[in-house]
Amino acid sequence: MKKSSIETGCDGPERHPEHLCRLMEQGRSREIAAQTANPRFSCRNCEAVAAEADALCRPQAIVPA
Repeated sequence: MKKSSIETGCDGPERHPEHLCRLMEQGRSREIAAQTANPRFSCRNCEAVAAEADALCRPQAIVPA
């Protein structure tokens, strides 16, 4: 049984259907490509990267090296 977004620590469960982890599960490659171009945030749950924090469950800013 899959855990709910609240159980996995999603910071925005109402937007979870649009988060990258869900898009990846659904194989929605066009949306994934659009959201991952020029990433500025990473997810503390799954380590996915995205240009906008709203695309991730637990976003954190990527600090340039």
